[in-house]
Amino acid sequence: MLDRNNAQGGLLDIRRNTFIRSMKKQRLAGNFSQVIFVVTSQRNKWFLSSVLFFGLGCALYFLLPARIAASEIGVGVILSGCAFWMTRRIAIVAFTLQLQTSLMAGFLTSAIHTDIGPQNILTKTLYATEITGTVINIEPRENRLRVTLEPSAITGLADGEYDWKVRLSFLGDSKFSIGDQVQVKARLFPLRPPAVPGDPDFARNLYFSGIGATGFAFGRQFQVLAEDKGYKNNELWGFIEEARQSISQTISHYLSAPEAGIAKALIIGERGQVTPDITEDLRKSGLAHLLAISGLHMGLLCGTVFFLFRFCLAAIPRIALRYPIKKWAAVAAALSGLIYLGLSGATVPTQRAFIMLLVVWIALLLDRRAISLRLVGVAAIVVLILRPDAVLGASFQLSFAAVGALVAFYDGPGRRWLDRQGMSPWYVRIVIYISGLLVTGIIVTAVTAPIIGFHFGRISMLGIVANLIAIPVMAFWVMPLIVATLILIPVGLGGVTLALMKPGLAVLIRTASIVADQEWGLWYVSGLSFIAVSCLLLALSWAMIWRDRAAIILGVPLLLIAVFAQWQHQSPNILVSGDRENWAVFDPDDGVLYIPDGLGEFQKSVWMSRFGMRREDEDRYVKTCETDPCLVGIGADSAKTNIIIASKLLNPFYACRNAEIVISLTTDLPRQSCQDAGAQHMIDDDVLWWQGGVALSAGSKDSDEISLQTMRATSGHWPWVIVAQKAGRAAR
Repeated sequence: MLDRNNAQGGLLDIRRNTFIRSMKKQRLAGNFSQVIFVVTSQRNKWFLSSVLFFGLGCALYFLLPARIAASEIGVGVILSGCAFWMTRRIAIVAFTLQLQTSLMAGFLTSAIHTDIGPQNILTKTLYATEITGTVINIEPRENRLRVTLEPSAITGLADGEYDWKVRLSFLGDSKFSIGDQVQVKARLFPLRPPAVPGDPDFARNLYFSGIGATGFAFGRQFQVLAEDKGYKNNELWGFIEEARQSISQTISHYLSAPEAGIAKALIIGERGQVTPDITEDLRKSGLAHLLAISGLHMGLLCGTVFFLFRFCLAAIPRIALRYPIKKWAAVAAALSGLIYLGLSGATVPTQRAFIMLLVVWIALLLDRRAISLRLVGVAAIVVLILRPDAVLGASFQLSFAAVGALVAFYDGPGRRWLDRQGMSPWYVRIVIYISGLLVTGIIVTAVTAPIIGFHFGRISMLGIVANLIAIPVMAFWVMPLIVATLILIPVGLGGVTLALMKPGLAVLIRTASIVADQEWGLWYVSGLSFIAVSCLLLALSWAMIWRDRAAIILGVPLLLIAVFAQWQHQSPNILVSGDRENWAVFDPDDGVLYIPDGLGEFQKSVWMSRFGMRREDEDRYVKTCETDPCLVGIGADSAKTNIIIASKLLNPFYACRNAEIVISLTTDLPRQSCQDAGAQHMIDDDVLWWQGGVALSAGSKDSDEISLQTMRATSGHWPWVIVAQKAGRAAR
């Protein structure tokens, strides 16, 4: 009887388990079917998904170890596009192939821009050369003047060896105008790769800007030979430059520091007179975006012009009732944005902002919705087609992440929230407006925090409060007066509006100063994984596009990858630059950064941010090694790792016997002998010359392993990566 009961119980368990497994399979199949239904039924989301994969393709191309020929990628795009067309009636297959085609199209765009970039760029330093060329761009930078030349002759290089431009630094009081033919004695450097793996890559941006070398002029050893009035409609560029200089002089006449510097930065994009203290306050308070003329400035200026122009026309019944004044106002706003683009210096972020707003105005002219994620996607495609490398920059990522998140919110729950105000009293509308600013600040801060933390190493949590004050001041006080100033300066009345603008600028400066003083509101972060941040942003972008629970499930694997990548990530704490001069060693146990005597302020700030260190704590946690060789011990006392760093080792055998890591900056090491003596890792002149800067991970609490990354291995073989006086090889 007992055996029979046991047999029946076992049979019930088997049936129960079978039923549970069957239910799980049905639930999984149901979820999968629901995902397929949502994806295939909402074809209006396919375009935005393709934009996301197009941008992903642009980025992934630059993460390859070397170039791939555009012709090879083009064949792949054609084949993928044909496969999409043949399967267009099978929705889920067509969707997958469309994403694949978009991804490969991004690859192709980046490949084409790389292939048509400058050829035969400078690979070795010209210590004293004479350059003759045409001035095509002028950028004031503090007490210096950054001038871009289109060279016609460079001493030391044969004619025809260069199809690239040169960027030179001059003394701040040098007199130039666009179109001038100049002859200058200078020192010319090749594009400099990142000092160590993980540092910002400025060379890539210069390459895609057509610049093949940088340098500085020797004092005042230059002369203006002539003016080339035929250079690219130089009369127009000359007129714009004269207008910028006239506006700058007017601002200097009616305003004093520090308001004058902020006014010039906002109106003509000239940030040279903004003091370092104010710049740092703006960064700490989350208001640094005010200095870079981008979407906020362009949007406020064009929006002000659009509102005023339409308001004035609406006040005339004969015009308002007969003509499309909204479209007229859109044209006026677009023209004002074009003028502002020229006056601000037409920097890349400003160009990107103008393109985005131009798409909005065109949508208005075509009677389409002015603000939608689809238009954000169109703007992203236009920007990436013009500059695919922008996708790797913080400016592009911050702009489209913030705009996309806000449009997604106010096109969904935010729209329903705002529509409820109806005919509410004025005080209720004020509360709703302030609440909207607060919600906007929270959304923007949350979405952009990973990007800011990864690129800059710190996040201003009080930026929400600072922007709650700064944005209304900019929107209702400063920007309308900027529009009035630009209108009145030609008739000599600009001083009136500038005087009215000064208190508003003072409010911005004071707000930045107060918020920046609250150190607890500034979070310093370090050790963020590139893969983790990228997967997180892709998952957020996918969620903003679909906004459906079933489709968002497809982004869950990306979140899991992000968590795993961040968990496995180990940040390097020993950095040696490729110039064989600078280095840094960070002790993760004591939180101390060891650096050599004479390390430049810029490189020091970059590396301190990389390790999540405050500049205010420099005296406590940054130690300068004034001896050469320098002995540094990091890690716990029971497992301390000794590091010897020297410009030149006279007795390498002693160093190898007494240190696990030996770094010789300018001399080679006897590797086999050093290993026999006990050294685990050696970095010498040979490695730094052929591989560029290096980054090592050692002395961690959780791991005794030492890993090595080289700049050549991480940056790849690209034409703008100059290592050992050689550029990356051509496309295969």
